Order: sequence, then structure tokens, then C-alpha cells
Amino acid sequence: MQSPDERDRWTNELTGRIAGSSVQAGSIAGGVHITAPGANPVPVPAQLPSPGLFAGRHGELRRLAALAEGPGPVVLVGPGGVGKTTLALRWLHEIKDRYEGQLFIDLHGFSGSEPLPPDEPLERFLRALGAAPANIPAGADEQSALFRSMTTGRRLVVMLDNAISAAQVRPLLPGVGGSLVVITSRHRLTGLVVDGARFLDVDPLGEPGALELLEHLIGAERIGAERDHARSLVALCGTLPLAVCASGARLAARRRWPIARAVAELDDEARRLSALRTGEGDISVSAVFNTSYQALDEAQATAYRLLGVHPGPDLCVAAAAALIGTDEENAAKLLDGLVDASLLLEGPGDRYGFHDLVRLHARDTSLGQVPASDREAAFARLAGWYLTKAVAADRTLMPGRWHLGERYAAPPDDLFASRPAALEWLEQERPNLAAVALKAHKTGLHAVTWQLAEAMWPLFVQRKHYPSWLRMYELGLAAAESCGDPRAQARMLEGLGIVHANLQDFGASADHYDTALALERQAGHRLGEASALEGLGVAALATGAPSRAVELFAQARDVHVDLGRPRGVALMDRHTGEALSAAGRHTEAEETLTGALETFTRLDEPYHRARTLTCLGQARLRAGRPDEAAAALHESREVAREMDAPHVEAGALRELARVAEHRGDPAAERLFLEQALALYAGLGAPQEAPVRERLADLPAVPPGDAAP
Repeated sequence: MQSPDERDRWTNELTGRIAGSSVQAGSIAGGVHITAPGANPVPVPAQLPSPGLFAGRHGELRRLAALAEGPGPVVLVGPGGVGKTTLALRWLHEIKDRYEGQLFIDLHGFSGSEPLPPDEPLERFLRALGAAPANIPAGADEQSALFRSMTTGRRLVVMLDNAISAAQVRPLLPGVGGSLVVITSRHRLTGLVVDGARFLDVDPLGEPGALELLEHLIGAERIGAERDHARSLVALCGTLPLAVCASGARLAARRRWPIARAVAELDDEARRLSALRTGEGDISVSAVFNTSYQALDEAQATAYRLLGVHPGPDLCVAAAAALIGTDEENAAKLLDGLVDASLLLEGPGDRYGFHDLVRLHARDTSLGQVPASDREAAFARLAGWYLTKAVAADRTLMPGRWHLGERYAAPPDDLFASRPAALEWLEQERPNLAAVALKAHKTGLHAVTWQLAEAMWPLFVQRKHYPSWLRMYELGLAAAESCGDPRAQARMLEGLGIVHANLQDFGASADHYDTALALERQAGHRLGEASALEGLGVAALATGAPSRAVELFAQARDVHVDLGRPRGVALMDRHTGEALSAAGRHTEAEETLTGALETFTRLDEPYHRARTLTCLGQARLRAGRPDEAAAALHESREVAREMDAPHVEAGALRELARVAEHRGDPAAERLFLEQALALYAGLGAPQEAPVRERLADLPAVPPGDAAP
């Protein structure tokens, strides 16, 4: 039984009027997050990696604490491998509890590949902060503005690792508030002075710190037994933390080796190799990496050299197997051996990647020791593997669409168990597919490049990665031109036409389709001709010429009829039904759209089924049948959600808002428009402006009104 004192201690009171649920608690430490019933709460971002082994740097830690008292970014500057990232992470882990979350990104400024463009890290940050992929704008400027809006007034740690320039960093700075921005770079980013940046020069550890780090790796006893040799070892490493770790890890794996042996080998190789250098080239770490490389057995060394051919940020076991030219079981063993040798990093999901300096070493080793013909053969195997998988994903996602490319001539396989699995693979591999496509074009494998663009079509259509979409198809067009293949050029132009149509730049879209149509007719490619006519019809309909659109769709439909393609016929019928509805020919529109819907249902084409249902709902509303329109639109919305097609869902919501307007229900109209607006704004779609304007004209939803 509680004493009166105990009861008093746990008693609390609630005063005033309460509408809905209330939560009572004693004492609360930390933040309180309340989500609506049924919502999927977004976890607080905690992206800081572990700093790993750390030694010395006590003075740097004190200076960082002092620099953080100011309002601007803190920039750590120094050569590659000097430990900027480790220092920053150690410090941030010590103070992270003062902030509500942490964001981290490696900007790949010195990774040997292209630095990340602003839209890549912005997209990741926005998703970590709770923005759905479909709600992220297409352009970097809009993404940056949204990022500032979502971070204003918040206390976050934002670490931007491996930056190459102030221009790369500036779009990633958060909004005004209590956030701490920490940047690491080999370049002195003086352009950030105008943003209030403070700088810390990070130098090599010096002998005491380097010996402390080596002691963490191999133990105090071994250093005590060979103190002079230990000093020689860290001196040969330039007291560079990355070099000390590479040498120390090798000694740790070989307990019987004296430090003197490592010193002798490192000294010898330092004289032979100097290709790999840090930032300004004043400290060479190539000798350190080369000693680890020389310790590999022949199979591991061969794998290491061939992995240097890979142009992307990471790879899976199957991709490595294709690159090396072996089976997956053996590839997994080789990758694990390289991880043990501290030459490869193992990430989540059985993915592997190089540290940026090691990637350069592997690449240089490959260039120096692998014949050009062997490198070309290895990359061709890798590119072929990615293309085969991408084609399989494309076929799984949209089996009925027509394709161009020799890989589609083979019978379809079952590499993917489901559409979600295929979509997720394309999403995960998107950076690698883009890197392989670029290298393929640069090395003369132009057909691989444009076929990769073709295979990524379903990902771009459903996920709307507009910047990547444009880059990929522009590269594909250049590759097709290099091939001298008019059909491939036309296909890439048609892809670019659809990108611009999605962005509602119908002038650019029509220009691409006009050029494509001429090329298709020149090549005598009737199916491609139908695609170009279809695109021109879409542009005509969008620019207020429904009668012209009907003519163009009819010409395209005739081609599909002649070729015996029911899917193509249904697609043209959907477009035609939409144009007929816009022209006020309601009965014809209803009949045409109903027939298209039946075909897409029979062919198991959920994406086009959802699009057709939206057109049908729109046509029924124009015909004065709001109840039937609402039924079709609700069904379209559900199918679009299942397909992860947010732009289709937004279109259905906008039409449902028009149904509500027709019924004289402004509360329901507002709620539908608000849901559509969230999707349109995230996509950076032109429909955002008219939806906002309509919302501004509507009365606010009275308290207590439920969503329809």
C-alpha cells in the first residue's frame, strides 16, 4: 500500500478543456514524438558511422569545440588519409546527444569517380527527414529549398564528407536554426567564408599519435619489444592514419612477424611505387596499399586488380563474379579475403566497396598490371551482367511494352520473383547502372549504354527520378548517335520526349518526337513510328488540340492493329478516349475507354489500368455522372498506390476533388486537393500551381470534419 507521500509524488492534474486523446507522464527526458493512428513514424536520422580506431588529436578536439560555438559550417581540411573523417566522427559522437538527429553523406569528391551532384545527397537527406521519394522535387534548387524548409529551427548534425568545392556543399546547407554543419575536404573551400565557415587544418598524427594508433592495432608488447622499428614504421607511413592502419592490420594478422620485416618491405616498396598520392601529393600512401596487395595470394590479387575496373560506388557478389570471371561462391570468398586484408569494405546487404584511396590504388594497379584486352573483357562482362539484370527487371515490371535492343530478343527469364523486387533492384543499382553506362560510352560500348537507358525505363516512369532520367537518356542518345543507329536514336529521343512531357514542357517534347518520327520513317520502323505519333498526340492534347490528337492517335493505332499488338491498340484507345472526352464526345469516350480498360485488365497491366480508370472517371464527370466517376477514380487511386505510381494517384485525387466540387462539397474538395498537392509538390509537377490556387479559393475545413 502506498504511503500518502508516495501518492502525492505520483499525482498529476489535467486542467482546461481537452479535445481528443491526452497523454500524462511523470518526467520526460529527450524529445516527445506523437504520430497519428495508423501513421508510419519516420525514425529520427542517426546516420553517423562509427569513427573506428582513434588516437591522439586532443588539441584538434578542443579546437573543434571552440569552432562549433560560431554559427557557420566547420570545415576540416587536409590531405587524403589524414584522418579528417575519423576526427570529425569521434568529435560528433561525443556531442551528438545535444542534437535531435544526424545526417551523413560521402560526397565522393576524391573517390576517383564523378562527385555527387547536389540532387543525390539532397534526395537522401529529404528521405531521411520523412519526405517520401515521390514527394521529392525534380530539380536541385527545389530540393535545396525543401531541405532548408524541413531543417529550419531544428538542431541537427549534418556531416558532409569528402567535398570537392564550395559549390557542391552550398545547396546542402540546412535552414536557419541550431544545426551544426561539419565538412571534410582535401581542398581549402575558401568560397564558404561568405557562409561563415571556420576552418581546421588537419595534419598527420605525428609520432606519438601514430604510435598510439599502431599500439591499438598490434598491442603494446610488440611495440615495446621493437620500439625503434615501430618508430621507423610510422615514419615510413608519414604518420598518416590510413597508412598506419594498413601496415598495422597486416602485422596484426601475422602475429609471428617482427615489425622489422614490415619496415624492410615497406621501405622497399616506397621506393618502387609512388603513383598513389594524397590530396596535394606531398604524402604517398601507395607503398602502404601495395604491401597489403603484395601479401594477397594470386587469386585475391587478380580479383583486386579486376575490381579496379568497376566504375560504380559499390557492387554485390554476383556483379563481382561477372567482373572477375568466376562463380558467385568463389567470388564471395575472394571478396571476404580482400576485406580481411583491409583492401575492401563490407557494407550492409552483402555489398562491397573501396575506400576512395584504395579504389584509386586498385584502378592504378589494374592499369599497370592488367593487359588492356583483359581489362576490356572484364568490363564487358560486368556491363553485360548489369544489362542482363536490368532487362530482366524491365520485363518483370512492364512485360507488355515493346522494347528495342538485342538483349530483348532472348526468351524472358525469371531473375526476379515479383515486380517490387525488380523495382527495388533498379532503385538500388541506379548509381552503378549510370556509371557503367557512362564508362561503356567512353570505351566504345555504345550499344550497351543506350540499352541500359532503355532497360531503366520502368524505374523512371514509376519513381520519377527526373534529373537521372534526363542524364541517362541524353547519354543514351549520344551513344546511339555514335552507333549510327537511327532506330536507337529515335528510341532515346522518344524517351526524352516523355521526360519533357512529364515535366509538362510540351514544346521540347514535341520537338523530340518530330525528330524521332523522321528517323523512324527513315529506318522503316513502323512500331517506332507509332510511338513517335503517340507522343505527338499527347503533346497536341495537352496544348488544347484534341481533334488533332485524335488523328495522331488513330494513325498510331492503325500501326498496332497491323502488327497485331492488342496492348498498343488499347494504349491508343486510352489516349483517344481522353481526347474524345476533352472534345465533348462523351458517349464515344466512355465506350473507347471501357474497351481499353478491359484489355489492360486482361493483360495484367496495372499501371495502364490505373491511368485508364482516371481517364474514365474524368470522362464520366464531364458527362454529368459524378457517382460513377468517383467509383472509377477511387479504384484508380488504389491501383496507383499498389503500383507505387504517385503521379497517377495525384491525378486521381485531383479528379476526385472535381467530383466533390460538382457535388457542392468544399470540405471534401479541399481534403482531396491537399493530398494531391503533397504529391505534386514533391514531384515538382506543374500541376502544383493550379492546385494551390484552387485551395486558396476554398473555405477552410471546419473542425471535426472527417476525410472522405
